[in-house]
Amino acid sequence: MRVIAILALFSLSLAAQLPKPFYPWWSSQVVKDLNLNQGQRIQVRTTIRDYRGRLLDLRSQIETAERDLEYQFNQQPVDGAKANEAIERLAGARADLTRTLSQMSLKLRAVLTQQQWQELQKRRPLRGQPARSPETDQR
Repeated sequence: MRVIAILALFSLSLAAQLPKPFYPWWSSQVVKDLNLNQGQRIQVRTTIRDYRGRLLDLRSQIETAERDLEYQFNQQPVDGAKANEAIERLAGARADLTRTLSQMSLKLRAVLTQQQWQELQKRRPLRGQPARSPETDQR
């Protein structure tokens, strides 16, 4: 039973991956390479600031839901109804995070020109790696 619980938690964490178009480019070298004008820099900072509190709250909700689910899985015997409620809370919290990140990404996308967006997409890091720079692209 413990193995099943661990596998279930692992598969749930895979589902929590960030939306594909999302990565924190504004806090990396990439932002300098995009040549944002002053107005764009202000809009990016404002958008990030506007979403920060909500994102922190959502992350906290996910952590709480993960702990609740783990607690339910560790009960003997496992109460299926309570475990399913915990699963639904976790799935809902992750859906809220994905929705909020996607909405923030849309606002950030609206700040960029088509050329900047294309450059940003070229610099998209592979999972688990830092964003690519022009120097890395030429190697």
